[in-house]
Amino acid sequence: MEMLKTKEAAELLSVSQTTIKRWAAMFPNFFPKDRFGHYIFTGQEIGLLKSIKERIEHGETLDSINLAGNKQPEPAEPLQDMRRLHIPDKPMEELLSRIVHIEHSLDQKADEVVSVQLLRQREELEDLRQMIQQLAVSIETIQKPTSKASSSEELRPIATAKLQAPPRKRGLLRTLFSL
Repeated sequence: MEMLKTKEAAELLSVSQTTIKRWAAMFPNFFPKDRFGHYIFTGQEIGLLKSIKERIEHGETLDSINLAGNKQPEPAEPLQDMRRLHIPDKPMEELLSRIVHIEHSLDQKADEVVSVQLLRQREELEDLRQMIQQLAVSIETIQKPTSKASSSEELRPIATAKLQAPPRKRGLLRTLFSL
C-alpha cells in the first residue's frame, strides 16, 4: 500500500499543503497522525480528500461536509504499525535527541549574548550618567562667579578623560547582535 506525505497529497490534488492539513484536521477520525504528529495518507484517505475537494468545488462548506457516509478507515493501531515500518525507530530517536540538544544549546547561547549586551549597555548608561553629572557641575561652576580660577581638568576629570580617550571598539558580539 502506497503512503503519501502531505506535500505529495497536496501536489496530487493541486491544492496547498495547508489546505490538506486543514481538511485532515477537520476530520481527525478519518485522517490519523503518525506518532510524530504528521499526516501520512493511504489510497483510501486520498480518495476521501478528493471527495472533500469535489464537494467544496460544488459549493459545500467544509463545516457542512459529513464523511460518515464514506467508509471509515481501519483502526489507528494497525495503520501506525505499518507507518512505523517506513521510519526506523532508533536513528529517529537519536536524531530527535540531537535536535533537542542543539535547540537547548542555541537557546542558552542566545541568552548569554543578550546578557552580555545588557551588561555593556548598562555600563555605557552609567558612563553617560557620570558624564552628565560632571557637565552639570561644570555648568553650575561656570554660572557662579568664583574667586579662584581652577583648571577644567580638576572640575570634570571623567568628562575630560572621556574626551581625550579614543572611543572604545565595539565587540564582535555587539556588532552582530546590536539592539
